[in-house]
Amino acid sequence: MIVGSYNVAVDAQGRLIVPSGWHPDLGEGVVVVRDLSPSGEHFLTALTAQAFEGLINDFAHNPNTSTRYRDASRSILQYACNCKFDQKRRISVDSENLKYAGISANAVLTANIRSNNPVFEIWEPEALERNNKAYDEWQIQEALDRNAEEVRSLQ
Repeated sequence: MIVGSYNVAVDAQGRLIVPSGWHPDLGEGVVVVRDLSPSGEHFLTALTAQAFEGLINDFAHNPNTSTRYRDASRSILQYACNCKFDQKRRISVDSENLKYAGISANAVLTANIRSNNPVFEIWEPEALERNNKAYDEWQIQEALDRNAEEVRSLQ
């Protein structure tokens, strides 16, 4: 089962070890795509073949006349990397995608879900920390806004 977060080393060839507990859910490898958090941080998402098909199907159901959808789907497919596991159960991520995410010697692998499928994200450690802090601040602001609305409704 893909759960938790792991700090991993990235070697000079862009290889990183995927936790052994995640292997049964991943099959023979993953498709790595570029991603962008709401806070503006760049990271990578590693999808199973099924999750990648779900992502592609999500785009297929949107109007192809929309420039926004065409650009987004092109970006996803253009930079997607089919990463098969080697004998040591590592994946090799291409240098351009690692550069996009700001990853060099270390990364954090963290579990997530896409289209009801387990996936994992690959983050530069400080970018993940900034993203998590931004999310915490967003949640606090949401709570303050809800509280202010409740107070206004009582008046």
